[in-house]
Amino acid sequence: MKAPLRPSAALAALALVASAAACTPDVANDPVPEALEFDTAASPPRAPQPTGLIVNPITGRIDFGLAGTPLPDDCSRAQSMSAAECQFDHYLETLDGFPSVSPAAAPATAPIAADTLTAGENVVAVALREPGAVPDLVVGFDEASRSVALRPLPSWAIGEYYFFGVRAYGGGVRASSGKEVVGSPTMALLKEDSSLTCGARSPAAIDPTCPAYELLSQSQPPADARSNLFTLEVIRQRYIALGVWQRLAAAGLPKEETGVAFGFPVHTGSVAELDPSVGLVPRATASNEIRIGVHGPVDAATVSAFVVREQPGSVVVMDLTAAATGDLALGFPRAEARFTGGVVVISGNAPFSVGHQYGIFMSNDVHAPDGKPLVPAPISVLLTLTAPLVDDHGKSQLSSVSDANAAELEKGRQSLATLFDNPVFGPLTGLSRENLVYCFAFTFQDPS
Repeated sequence: MKAPLRPSAALAALALVASAAACTPDVANDPVPEALEFDTAASPPRAPQPTGLIVNPITGRIDFGLAGTPLPDDCSRAQSMSAAECQFDHYLETLDGFPSVSPAAAPATAPIAADTLTAGENVVAVALREPGAVPDLVVGFDEASRSVALRPLPSWAIGEYYFFGVRAYGGGVRASSGKEVVGSPTMALLKEDSSLTCGARSPAAIDPTCPAYELLSQSQPPADARSNLFTLEVIRQRYIALGVWQRLAAAGLPKEETGVAFGFPVHTGSVAELDPSVGLVPRATASNEIRIGVHGPVDAATVSAFVVREQPGSVVVMDLTAAATGDLALGFPRAEARFTGGVVVISGNAPFSVGHQYGIFMSNDVHAPDGKPLVPAPISVLLTLTAPLVDDHGKSQLSSVSDANAAELEKGRQSLATLFDNPVFGPLTGLSRENLVYCFAFTFQDPS
């Protein structure tokens, strides 16, 4: 499941470049090639995601205001997006990078042949902060979004900055039809070695004879062409400052063969990761034991189990099946919780009931050694939203969550909403939608 992401205002000029550029290097005329897209004017936008260009350099956090779409404080008043997407994007804006389980995507004009999507060859990932720290990649083509899809096994390193490149042209990926795939005109400009503004320090100072300006001014008013070109130059320089082209070349992907390159940072906070598609879920390891992996350090002293009416705790275990009988207190089995070896271990005083549905909740009282609370897991956030994840017709209300995934999550969200909206649950457990960093329900199975 992909985290929703809209392109930044810094990229808005790229679509205009694509429509204005009539001459792209290495584009064959016969047959007409397919392309790796970079078009933010399309609806929905056809641009790689996630992108570090919407991380605010001043606050260090994701900022959709940089995309020209600041989020309303009251998501019920959102007009350009659903209430659910607005609520989820508010969560993203609390992060200093994207979630560690974020998939990445690079859209294309046509399906790409699976046998040409070779990880480490035609599809390359590099780590900018700790060279070589790239997990195994799963690469494929997502027909629904018509994008090259990349995801880590099992997750990205927290605090890392990754860049991705896809090889195009004669020796790169091919369309399923057999056609050659090329880069977009946008990418061609970002790969230029010389200044797109011919060294100007402001849009107004761009020389009218500057080649890139002459190109853009063919389809845009002069003021717009100057402003957009200056934005493109900022992005081009950022790629250079990050050493993107050198890093990709060292990984075997020369700049001239790169059809698209994009990157994003991963948040720095520790997280109890949750992603059923790669097995990041609570594991029953004994008849009375459940384990939850945490990515990053944790202060073990902040991990404790809630015992109903006896002691507060940062980890709450509920037997949802038992609680459904009407006696909420019956749904809290006595348990202990501790953190050891990168895992939160929950030990029940008695065996858990096979076939019962259990809910595991962690509050933001669980801290890293530096005192910072764990980062909420994205799926947990979706399960705690107040807005529905699908509409009356079963369509996903989040731009990057499929209809099927949204429908499945909506079932869980509605079930858990009965807890969060119960006037007894919050005062009894100390939990609320606002202070949860982990929330998941599953059926307990005999681990033997």
